[in-house]
Amino acid sequence: MNEEIILQAEAKRIGDYLVVSKGALQNAVKRQGQALKLGQQVKPIGELLVDSGEITREEHDTAVRRQRIDRLVCSPVFSMLSKAELAAISSRFVEVNVPAGRQFIIQDEPDPTLYIIASGKVEVYRTNLDGTHLHIAYVEAYEPIGEMGYFQGGVRTASVRAVDNVECLRADYSALTHYFENVPKVAHAFMDIVDQRRLEMEKRIQEQKDS
Repeated sequence: MNEEIILQAEAKRIGDYLVVSKGALQNAVKRQGQALKLGQQVKPIGELLVDSGEITREEHDTAVRRQRIDRLVCSPVFSMLSKAELAAISSRFVEVNVPAGRQFIIQDEPDPTLYIIASGKVEVYRTNLDGTHLHIAYVEAYEPIGEMGYFQGGVRTASVRAVDNVECLRADYSALTHYFENVPKVAHAFMDIVDQRRLEMEKRIQEQKDS
């Protein structure tokens, strides 16, 4: 992936897709901070701007679609798709925020969904029979998470927790089957990542056995 494209996408927050004052954005961020301190659910910036009447729901939804497409084009799985294809597949995803420290994928549990990390970092690990954790890898922006479960009947092969506050795009496997099985450029990129992650996991497990 072109590094310049990735840097551009990283620089674009939802406010960059909206015609809204800097003060309105700052107020929304302040409200997020207040909700976090009170232990309340933290709404996305866009939703807070809709609530305050700064933007319409239509303006919000258009901005989210544009941001989602920019994020997907940075993913190694979908980067080769055309703008029209990205627009189509973007409708299969929804935004998910995961607070730092939360485990959102649990080993051995059924969860047939794919995540694309939009910002932040997550840790992938396995839990041994004795309850200890085996670190597998850290995964950062624009990489997929949950890809190996696609070939395991939706059952997770490892757990994942947010290292810091993480923004993700999430889609059900069923909504992506067409692309993984009928669009060669996506299927090949997806399989390359699956093979890479499988080898990485096998290496970590073997290293633990040898130690």
